Amino acid sequence: MLENTLYLLLAYLVGSAPFGYLAGKLNGIDLREHGSKNIGATNTIRVLGKKWGIPVFICDVLKGLLPVFLMKQHLGVELTGCTTAEMGWLIGTLVAAVLGHTFTCFLKFKGGKGIATALGALIAFSPFIAGVALAVWLACMVCTRYVSLSSIMAAVGVEVAILWQCLSDGAANAADAVAIGFISVLVVLVIVKHRSNVTRLLNGTEPKAFSKKK
Repeated sequence: MLENTLYLLLAYLVGSAPFGYLAGKLNGIDLREHGSKNIGATNTIRVLGKKWGIPVFICDVLKGLLPVFLMKQHLGVELTGCTTAEMGWLIGTLVAAVLGHTFTCFLKFKGGKGIATALGALIAFSPFIAGVALAVWLACMVCTRYVSLSSIMAAVGVEVAILWQCLSDGAANAADAVAIGFISVLVVLVIVKHRSNVTRLLNGTEPKAFSKKK
């Protein structure tokens, strides 16, 4: 129990690493004062360019992927066949990593929107769910060129995918219920973190693709 709890704390701390903020500081700026004022990879690309934004994206993905992967190795489980307790620890690690990014303790609990970190965590948790999310994101990006809208739709895709995966055999057990519950909370969090983007989308002022915000 204690060891698993320490894994959760470590997942949060790893997720809290503000790579976008650090990239900005290396360039003499605070990303929280430029572009969308977000420390995530999208704003890093918008403000600093792909040279800095792509490494930040990779690091943000990894800080979600590694904690969940290591917890799976520690527990010695796969997604199918988990007990309720094992699922709780596994999904808890996923949520802790994403919460670290969105509420980083290194920046007064203000962070990014969690998309890249959630993607990494989902890759380790369930490649199927991660694949659905990525496919939805890419399809929406091709059609609209709005990163924020694509991210919101990908979050919805995650909800659909977890329901499909857990209910495809006709019945959900207690472990499935834990997974669905926590993933649903995470999906809501991601959408809420995009509320300013939703306002700009409705007003027609949301920038497309990776255009620079003036």
